[in-house]
Amino acid sequence: MPSDEELRIEITDKDIRLAKIAWLTAWESDAPHERVSGLYADYTRFVSAQAQQIADDDRRARKREF
Repeated sequence: MPSDEELRIEITDKDIRLAKIAWLTAWESDAPHERVSGLYADYTRFVSAQAQQIADDDRRARKREF
């Protein structure tokens, strides 16, 4: 079975920036509400996932210090 690290997908600042642009572009256009909501949900998931990966990296680094 693969380890958690093998299954990890890295979320970059660029991923977040592109998701935000897609959401804001749809929000400023005549896109259906469902589309805007879905893009916003994607954006917030990316932000949350990146925050989690930063926390995981920090915990791993601290574990190696001791």
